[in-house]
Amino acid sequence: MTRQKIYGSILFAGLTTATCFTACKKDFLDQKKLSAIDETSVFQDSTRSLGVINNLYSSLGISFNPRRFNNTGLDAACDESEPLPDPTFYTYRISSGGINANNADGGLWATAFRMIRSANIFLKNKDSIPVTNATRDYWVGQVRFLRAWYLFTLTKHYGGIPMIGDKIFSDNEKIDVARSSYETCIKYITNELDAAAAALPLSYRPGDVNQLKVTKGAALAVKARMLLYAASPLFNSGPKGNDPENLLSFSSADPERWKQAADAAKAVIDLGVYSLYTASATPLYTLFLQNTPQAEHVLVYWQPWTTGNNFYVEASANPTSRGGMNGWTGTKYFPTQELVDEFDMINGRRITDPASGYPGIGNDMYKNRDPRLTYTIHYNGAIRNMGSFGDQPVNTYTGVIPTGNAAVTSASVDGIYTSTGTITGYFRYKMCNGGGGELYRPWVVMRYAEVLLNAAEATNEYAGPTTEVYSWLKMIRSRAGIIEGENGLYGLKAGMTKDEMREAIRHERRIELAFEEHRFWDIRRWKIAPQTENAETHGMEITRAANGRFSYRVIPIRKHVFTEAMYFWPIPQSELTKSPALRQTPGY
Repeated sequence: MTRQKIYGSILFAGLTTATCFTACKKDFLDQKKLSAIDETSVFQDSTRSLGVINNLYSSLGISFNPRRFNNTGLDAACDESEPLPDPTFYTYRISSGGINANNADGGLWATAFRMIRSANIFLKNKDSIPVTNATRDYWVGQVRFLRAWYLFTLTKHYGGIPMIGDKIFSDNEKIDVARSSYETCIKYITNELDAAAAALPLSYRPGDVNQLKVTKGAALAVKARMLLYAASPLFNSGPKGNDPENLLSFSSADPERWKQAADAAKAVIDLGVYSLYTASATPLYTLFLQNTPQAEHVLVYWQPWTTGNNFYVEASANPTSRGGMNGWTGTKYFPTQELVDEFDMINGRRITDPASGYPGIGNDMYKNRDPRLTYTIHYNGAIRNMGSFGDQPVNTYTGVIPTGNAAVTSASVDGIYTSTGTITGYFRYKMCNGGGGELYRPWVVMRYAEVLLNAAEATNEYAGPTTEVYSWLKMIRSRAGIIEGENGLYGLKAGMTKDEMREAIRHERRIELAFEEHRFWDIRRWKIAPQTENAETHGMEITRAANGRFSYRVIPIRKHVFTEAMYFWPIPQSELTKSPALRQTPGY
């Protein structure tokens, strides 16, 4: 068995047992009606009990999933990238302001509560499992973590949700539970993550059968992310007039919440088990291609080792010449000019800074940029493997396309305005296999760079731009390949104010965490979506003349729409019909 298959099988060995068993038992985990025999047969068998835990991991990446909506994730629902111009695509509808209770996606709501119910069934029966007390405590720690993860994912989308605790509803019982306040939800989830952290190991030895499962650091890091969200302006600016039950915010603003978030992130740093991945000349690219646990991994979804699941980005992000979907038969998405313009010059200065050395739009506009640009986005002229042709430029231009082999003429299938090409002049490259073929690797849901950025943001908001804040940003920018500079600040300005540092941190998050399901939520929690999302996105039109010269023009792509209600998601009408006590998200 190959190394990839071994690692892909460790976590899901128990999942196969759970899947086969629940199929034989008519999906007992998904049903409301449970017989005592069904539960007994599962939880008096340690292997089947472990299968229940492993099944709880199976939807861990549901919010992060790059295929969540017809092969697009939430990066295609904000100003990071543009999906194909089809109003039937859900991500297109989101950024067009077209979501309501009747057409809202219900997949996350249903899946998360199904997983929460499964966790509650496990916890109810935990004492029946024939394992040692130490094993039981470890298993319970995993289950409490995963239940808390699904609860946090729900609050991220909806604000306050029905908090059912350990309750398991029977088939004959009416499920009619009101939503709890946002503060109640955060307190409960915080307690659960703390309890999980206390029961989980700090790390695993290489080759440990549990090596791909969650750790103490994962629980603490999720708590830190959640508290960062909770401290942010969307939730921490006092009550909202249309929300008397405080479903969408705390009842009062409190700057101490920033300190809580900072302390939580620092607790992860102080564990001393994580570090930035540097084992490559192009670390931010190769990190996502590793098929073994890495020191930067904090929370990782190790999906099954199958081609259908592991070609999860390339199918909708690759240029057609490199194995992307043929034509627009499936959903594809393309980075925006807005994202491209965020990448600094290699000296760490913004391209809008006259001292940066940016030459302006033209032949050299992608040269000497922050190296993360090349390994996040493929632009015209970026080099990428093309099978038997070897490394070749990605051609996104329009105009006169030369004759010759497929490498030379690739603009005919990849170029802007072609039926199979880019609509913005760019393709995503981050997380994609450069060779275009199948490659087993996990979804990196949380990594140490985010922890550092979370700590930097929360600390700056509470105490200003301390030495620690500078240090964390310098670590990230140094790893990226930005030049240190004479002052040793990697392009950062010395003596920044809190406001200046806030913008520097937000800028760094947008670059470092691009396409990792952050931008969509960041612009909401910072309450800047009315500016970033009520705006037109743009692309780069490059036209090739017969003599081979290029001309360049920034072009508009689409006007996005954002309303106040869109900070949160509507609860699907079908759920409101089933549970009248549920109150719809204010604004819908």
